[in-house]
Amino acid sequence: MKKLWLAPVAMLFMSSMPITSPAANPLHQAMAALQPHAEAFAQAPGYVMVDTEKLIDDNYYSSKNFPSIESRSSVFLPDANLDAVTRAILLLEAREIALPRVRYRITYSMQHDENIPEAQQAYIDVRRYNLGPQLREELVESIGAEYVASPKEFGVGPHVNWRFVMSPMMGMMADARYASRRELTDKQARADDCLGESCLSTLDPTGPELAPTTLSAPKLETPQYRYTADGVARPAHVAHALWTSVSSEGMDPLPYQKDNPQFTFVISMNVVGQENTAIGMVRQNMVMDDAIAKVWTQRLEVAGVEPEFKKFFVPRTR
Repeated sequence: MKKLWLAPVAMLFMSSMPITSPAANPLHQAMAALQPHAEAFAQAPGYVMVDTEKLIDDNYYSSKNFPSIESRSSVFLPDANLDAVTRAILLLEAREIALPRVRYRITYSMQHDENIPEAQQAYIDVRRYNLGPQLREELVESIGAEYVASPKEFGVGPHVNWRFVMSPMMGMMADARYASRRELTDKQARADDCLGESCLSTLDPTGPELAPTTLSAPKLETPQYRYTADGVARPAHVAHALWTSVSSEGMDPLPYQKDNPQFTFVISMNVVGQENTAIGMVRQNMVMDDAIAKVWTQRLEVAGVEPEFKKFFVPRTR
C-alpha cells in the first residue's frame, strides 16, 4: 500500500514570514491558497473564534497536563510531535470543566496542495458530550431517585464543540492556526450520530457485524502529557493509540471533501458498566482500496486490564 507522505517537521515553515506575505515562496503561496478553507471551517455559523495565543498559555503548558514540563531541558515543546487529534483533545480539556462521564466525537481530515505536499492543514471537529445527566436519569427511572447520587456526582457541564485548524509549523507537528467554540443543546447532542448510536446514548458503538481481527497494541513512547486518570487512559491517549494503530503502516493520501471527513473517532469515558472504562473506535471513511470500503479500529480498556485492539474490514460492494 502506498505510504502517506509526511514532510519532516523541521523542514516546514523554517521562516517566520506570514503565509500572506507578497514575497511568499511557493510553500507560503500554497498555504495562502488553503487559508479560505481554514477560515470557512473555523468560522462556520454559530462558532465563536478563540485566540490561539490565549488558548495555548501557561494553563495549557502546566504540570497538570505535562508533568515534567518544569524540569525539561529540551528546546522542543512537550507536544511538538503530537498528531492533530490528540493535541485537539488536550487543548479542549485545558479550557473546559472536567467531567467524569463523557463521550467524544471527533472528525478529522487533512487537505494538502497537490503540487507542494508540504503545504497541508488538518481540520478537527471535537464534540464532547456530558453523559452524566443521561446516566443519572436512567438510574432514577430504574431504581428511584432516593438511591441515586446528586447531579454533581455525575457531572454538571455543557456539551461543547470545538473546531481547530492545524498545520506543521516551526517545529510543531500540529500547530493551532485557528480555533473556535460553541455549545450544543441536548437536542443537538441527541441528534448527533456517534458511529451508529446517538451521541447521548448510554450504549457504545460496536462496529459492523463482521468478524474482527485482533491487533497487537501499537508501540507508543511514554507520552509527555498526563495520559491516565482513575486507572484508565485519558481521552487524548485513547485517540493517540488509535491514530498510531491506524497510521502505523502508512496510507494513501486521501481526497479532501468538506462534508465527508476522512476519519471519525468516538471515545467514551466511564459510560458503560460499573468499572472505569475507556472505549474508543475510529472509522476510516475513505479507503483507497478496490476491495475494502471502510476500516474500523477499536480500543477497549477496563481499569486494571490491558487494553484490547480490534479491526474490522468492511468489503466494498460491487
